[in-house]
Amino acid sequence: MNLFGNIDVMNKVLDATMLKYNVISDNISNEDTPGYKRKDVAFEALLEKEIDKKGVKNINIDKISPQIYIDKKNYSSRIDGNNVDIDTEMAEAAKMKLKYDTLIERTSSQLNRFKTILQTIR
Repeated sequence: MNLFGNIDVMNKVLDATMLKYNVISDNISNEDTPGYKRKDVAFEALLEKEIDKKGVKNINIDKISPQIYIDKKNYSSRIDGNNVDIDTEMAEAAKMKLKYDTLIERTSSQLNRFKTILQTIR
């Protein structure tokens, strides 16, 4: 991993988090759509698996991409076949918003550290 590898990972995680937030928004929008099946995003487990295989310093973050999948496609507690639980989706949306804001703060802090280092080198 290069000097900015941590920033690359944070950028990829930010993208995956935003994708998940958008998928959750779609789920919320389709709460009343008959037959609609809840979607979710797999990323953290893929990243963790790659880190376990290669270690943090040896992963190629470009080879890890978030994947959208249909969650519990054979499950529905409703007559219309829809499996979206609005309470779960709203809680997940709040969780993703908090996660995104935290990641932005951490990335900003990391960039400020690089800026400070570069200013002292001059």
